[in-house]
Amino acid sequence: MKEIEKVLKLQESVHRQLEDKEVLQTLTEEEFKEIFGQGFIVGVFDGEQLIASRSMFIPPVDEPEHLADDSGIQDKESVIYSEISFIEPVYRGQKLQTRMGEYLIDEVTRDGRFKYCLTTVMPTNAASLKDKFKLGFKIMATKYKYNGKRRHILRLDLHQQLKVSGEAVKVRYNDVEWSMAYGDDYIGDRFDGEFLYYYQKTEDLK
Repeated sequence: MKEIEKVLKLQESVHRQLEDKEVLQTLTEEEFKEIFGQGFIVGVFDGEQLIASRSMFIPPVDEPEHLADDSGIQDKESVIYSEISFIEPVYRGQKLQTRMGEYLIDEVTRDGRFKYCLTTVMPTNAASLKDKFKLGFKIMATKYKYNGKRRHILRLDLHQQLKVSGEAVKVRYNDVEWSMAYGDDYIGDRFDGEFLYYYQKTEDLK
């Protein structure tokens, strides 16, 4: 079986077992072919079985819903997306998602073309939020994306940490209405499993 077929099979298996299908925005075979062509994809195997995969994607600068527009970034050629990750449920709890993320972040940093890694997360997906914050991502906005789905837009600066200051606003992570209403003016800097800690944005990030 070709590697791309293994990834598609794993994606289908993981998606089928999800209670909330909206958690995983699945990709097509053509989209995975483009990801494989760009070269930023990693997999974890148990023998011959692919049990986990994570990938990044270089978006076209003229993409209609480019995440740079929501993240205070002008130079779209310096952006790469953290695109998709999935793990066969029986293998969860081994930090595979974070370890794959660390590996890919090292790869794209060494590549030298990119300054920012951007991604989206369903606001009520606590496990995905924990993963992104462990990797250093910050919430830059919360908006409707992908045909009306509410998503946090997160940013990771690859060469220097995005700094925050001032007094934190403590918001329950599932209070999506607050994030939708006020998120454009704040950076979500931390997540403790229950609360997000937001800090006022500086003017250059708005």
